[in-house]
Amino acid sequence: MSLVALAHTCAHLQNCTRVRLSLTSIPYSKLQLQFAYNLYKQGFISSLQKGSTKGPDKEYVEVTPDNISTRRLWLGLKYRENKPILNKCQLISKPSLRIMLNNSDLKRLCSGIMIRNVKPLQPGELILVRSKGTVMDINEAVQKKLGGEVLCRIN
Repeated sequence: MSLVALAHTCAHLQNCTRVRLSLTSIPYSKLQLQFAYNLYKQGFISSLQKGSTKGPDKEYVEVTPDNISTRRLWLGLKYRENKPILNKCQLISKPSLRIMLNNSDLKRLCSGIMIRNVKPLQPGELILVRSKGTVMDINEAVQKKLGGEVLCRIN
C-alpha cells in the first residue's frame, strides 16, 4: 500500500474525531491493518474489527480476491471529557521524500534530538516505523535494533 493511502487514512481519522464519530471505517490492506493495530495497541482507538462496507462483521469472513474491494477495517474512536484521544495524525515520509533512518538515528529521535528535519518524539506521541514490511512503533524498532522508513506521527 502506498503512502498516499496512509495519508488519506490519517486525514480521515482527524476529520472523524473533529465531528466526534464513535465508529469509522478505512480500506482493508495489510499496511492499514498494521497501522490500525498499532493505534489500538497504544490506546489511540478503542476497537478494531474487520467488516464490509455495511459495517463490522458478526462472524468471521475470509478475505479473498473476489471480496477484497468491499472489505473494511472498522475503528472505534476514543474520547476523554469530550476531547478526542487522537488529535493529529500526519505523515513524516512523503511519497516524494521517503525518510529512512538507521537504528542509532531512531534512538536519537527517541531521546529528543532532531534528525533530518524530523522533530523528536514527545510525551504521549507515537511515531510509526516500517521495517522489513512490518509497521511498529519507534520504541519497538529501537528495542529490536532495526532501522526503517519513518511513516507518521500520531498525538
